Amino acid sequence: MFNVEPLSVLKEKGYRLTPQRLEVVKIVLEKLDKREHPTFNDILAEVKARMPSISASTVYNILKLLEDNGVVVSFEHNGRTYYDRIEPHINVICLNDGKVIDIQSEEVLKAFENEGIKPVAIVVKGYCGGKA
Repeated sequence: MFNVEPLSVLKEKGYRLTPQRLEVVKIVLEKLDKREHPTFNDILAEVKARMPSISASTVYNILKLLEDNGVVVSFEHNGRTYYDRIEPHINVICLNDGKVIDIQSEEVLKAFENEGIKPVAIVVKGYCGGKA
């Protein structure tokens, strides 16, 4: 599912695997394995349920660490930060309900490659079912 093993990446780069980091990574992996696109608030709520004393800034810093080290990618929509796996695909955000849908399109990905671009995150906004 992932192009990199998150815990290995952190260990190789000399980061300590603190209980907080382990819990955030575990939750992020659980959500992304289900093809969910969790927001920062989704992740924070779940981490807080398991570790009530953890601060929002700690969770934010861990997510930033994961992103900076190529474990996850983030994208913004309507003031929310969504997290996703790093794997070439297209995220379609429905402008009706905010739902994020993954689409695989080899043709679109190939068009990027033909231009010398290696896509990490492609975000398209549209309407579910074509209903504006």
